[in-house]
Amino acid sequence: MTRSKLFPSYLIALALVILLGDYVAGPTIQFPILYLIPVSLASWYSGFFWGLFFAVTMSLIRLYFYGMLWPIHLAMFDASINTIIRILVLGGMAFLVNRTAEQTRALAQRVNVLEGFLPICSFCKKIRDQNNIWQPLEQFITDRSNAQFTHGFCPECGQRHYGDILKMGDQPTKES
Repeated sequence: MTRSKLFPSYLIALALVILLGDYVAGPTIQFPILYLIPVSLASWYSGFFWGLFFAVTMSLIRLYFYGMLWPIHLAMFDASINTIIRILVLGGMAFLVNRTAEQTRALAQRVNVLEGFLPICSFCKKIRDQNNIWQPLEQFITDRSNAQFTHGFCPECGQRHYGDILKMGDQPTKES
C-alpha cells in the first residue's frame, strides 16, 4: 500500500484560515485546539516533517501576533514560554499522529485477505496470479498471508493411494 500524500498547499490554506480566525478573535480568545487540525492532517498524510513544520510555523505566527499586531502586549517572556509549550505539545501530537499512521499502514500491509475469484487448475490445484504465472496453492497462500502448511493425507486419499500398505498394517502380526 502506498502512502498517500495530501498536498501541503491545501494544508497551508487551512492553516492560514485558522490563523486568520485566531487573529480576528484577538489575544484574549485562543483557539490552539484548532492548530491540531493542520498539524494532524500533515503528519498523517505527508509525514512527521510537515506536521512539525505546521506546529512550529503556526506557533511562531501566533507569537508574532502578540509581539507586533495586537494592541495588548504580553510580556515577551510569557508569550515566548507559551509559544515553546505550544510547539512542544503540537510537535508531540505530530509525532504521535505520524507513528499511528505508520503503524496503520504497516498493519494494512500485513492484513492480506484473499478475496474474489481465484483461477485454480482443476487437476493440479495451482493458482494463476495477476502475472499469469501458475503457482502451487501452498505457495500462493504463503506469499499472501502468514499461513504455514504441513502435509499429510486424508483417509480417502490414503485408501486410494496406499490402500494395500494400509491393509497390511491392519493385519495382526504372528508371534513366534
